[in-house]
Amino acid sequence: MSPSQQSAALRSFEEQWRARAPDALSGLRERALHRFLQLGLPTSHDESWRYTSLRPLAAQSFVDAPGAAAGGFDRRQALALDAAQALLGGRVDAEKHAIVLVNGYPLAPPASEPGAEIRALRALAREQPDLVVRHLEPLSDAEELRWLLLNTALGVDGVHIKIKSALATPLLILHVGTADRPGTVAYPKVIVEAAAGAAGTIIEHHIQHGAAAPLSNSATLLALGRDARIEHYRVFAAGDQAVHFDTLQVRLERNAECRQFTVALGGGLVRTSLDARLSGPGAKLDSRALLVGHADRHVDCVNVVRHAAARTVSRQTARAIASGTSRVIFNSKVVVDAGASQSDSQQSCRGLLLSPSAEIDSRPQLEIHTDEVKCAHGATTGRLDPNMLFYMLSRGLDRQTAQSLLVYAFLADVLTDMTESAARAAIESELIRQLPDSQTLQGFR
Repeated sequence: MSPSQQSAALRSFEEQWRARAPDALSGLRERALHRFLQLGLPTSHDESWRYTSLRPLAAQSFVDAPGAAAGGFDRRQALALDAAQALLGGRVDAEKHAIVLVNGYPLAPPASEPGAEIRALRALAREQPDLVVRHLEPLSDAEELRWLLLNTALGVDGVHIKIKSALATPLLILHVGTADRPGTVAYPKVIVEAAAGAAGTIIEHHIQHGAAAPLSNSATLLALGRDARIEHYRVFAAGDQAVHFDTLQVRLERNAECRQFTVALGGGLVRTSLDARLSGPGAKLDSRALLVGHADRHVDCVNVVRHAAARTVSRQTARAIASGTSRVIFNSKVVVDAGASQSDSQQSCRGLLLSPSAEIDSRPQLEIHTDEVKCAHGATTGRLDPNMLFYMLSRGLDRQTAQSLLVYAFLADVLTDMTESAARAAIESELIRQLPDSQTLQGFR
């Protein structure tokens, strides 16, 4: 794409690249930026972006969000934020194990702990560039991973976590977005390596500090070795005007298992991408999404799961609700490669419309290149069951309370499977806050 054809956003991203100091990853970064500029921003002509328009964003120019030192607060203050305390559950031991990133920069050098080695990504790239490059390659032209190219090109720092054994305490990664002006962008990056037989829980919580937040282009890689077990949460809870593009890559070796929860409770435009590859026989992925459309929020969740080995198992469960003028999209695809016989895959999306102006779109897909597989998918969208509502009204409940209870029960498929109690309680509280008759619902918990 020639400079004259570039949008204001693309020109500003190229300017950011020119301002970057050379480092050990400059070659890879330059290739990633070149591909991104050639491909351009996704449009509605791209299949997985057909429901989400980036035209208003393309017309804007962006500069780098301030680093951690410019955020105006320290690690202790960040952990004292109400949103952070909710997921910490008020536990002092949990605070000790929390990692704080402000606009993608660690607030302080991460401290390692028993069972895990934690490093700032920029420092690790200086000492072991080949290790970092191995995780960032190969670069992909896939439309679902377009923003990942930009994160690779322009991301400066982040955190690398090497889990060596079973973690006794969940690791909270608190992503704080803060800006002193409109038109800023941040590139948080997290790389998690789980060694053979390792286990642990990782909670990524994206929040906002102050009235403004940068456009967040975040990326996380979960690489699980043989027999590793990881439970991962990504919770989006920024302000109503925040724009967030998040890419999660999951790589599973033989008999590795990942339970993954995606929870969209905040933001104005939230686009989440899951790119999972089940590379080893016996690998298992259980992905669950809780997508809440509130007011005029736009939530677009895109999952692509590839079965690349025999006897692999994947489960995708999404529950979406939309009220006001919001729109929620769940777009999932399962690819079963040749040779991945006896693969087992299920996709389930159920949507609940709470207002006549809200929209929910779901599109499960299958692409199968071998025999002897068990694959199924289903999607339904509708309004509250009038028979159930009549039953609850006949038992003396008022209409608003009955409707809220039915909505809450609708989402239970995702909530009840969360094993981390503090995270589940915090998510439930924020969910209830966005439902009608929230005070009454709090009393039913």
